[in-house]
Amino acid sequence: MDNNNQLLKDAKLCTRWAFSLTFVFIILFPGIMFITGYEYSLAFFKGWTYLAFTWLIIAGLYTAIRPWVEYYVEKKQA
Repeated sequence: MDNNNQLLKDAKLCTRWAFSLTFVFIILFPGIMFITGYEYSLAFFKGWTYLAFTWLIIAGLYTAIRPWVEYYVEKKQA
């Protein structure tokens, strides 16, 4: 039962981080720039888009590869 509690605790932590980062990078940061009257140029939009896709790819790779690394480390220790 202890593993289940730890899993729930970790799931809450990850969910909070995911929602917080989503709020900051997608709503808060662009919202502040919109309120201050910043003019979005094409170069800024391209940069923002590249940054978002880079973040998406890195996060996806980390999420996909991390379990394999943990499995390998556990198998090596056993």
